[in-house]
Amino acid sequence: MRKLFTIVVAMAMLAFGSVALAGGGGNGEKKGDKKKWDSQITLNYDQGPYDPYDPYYEEATFNGKVTVTPANKEAKKNKDQKGKCKKGRTVVIKNKSLPQDEQTFATTKTDKKGKYSVSAAEAYTEPGNYQAKVKKKRKAKAEIKCEGAKSNIVTVP
Repeated sequence: MRKLFTIVVAMAMLAFGSVALAGGGGNGEKKGDKKKWDSQITLNYDQGPYDPYDPYYEEATFNGKVTVTPANKEAKKNKDQKGKCKKGRTVVIKNKSLPQDEQTFATTKTDKKGKYSVSAAEAYTEPGNYQAKVKKKRKAKAEIKCEGAKSNIVTVP
């Protein structure tokens, strides 16, 4: 009788353990439930209108756009949440020609369409190769993960 009781208890523990493992640790979440989005970012330099009397290009701007594409099935099912990976993203523009600790030129945020723009008037005095980077963004409540990205290199003469 004791052997039978031991076998029943062992089988119950084994069954409970496999149910807990299949459920992602018992909290109801599965590992792939997070909506993952890949990000892309562009960077453009517009030096503004040419004025032979004012060669400093005071109206010069850096601008670009963050776009996102679904990276997994969960994101593809929820395309209406795409905007959450565009709005409010932090964009850092760096002059890659300078030493590491002096590279940051400007920091800004994207609008609801993923667009950003910053004045580049000071880039005239700091010619070089510029690159924009968008940081990762995670929204735990909505289970959204937005990947970071780097732009193309833009040369300011």
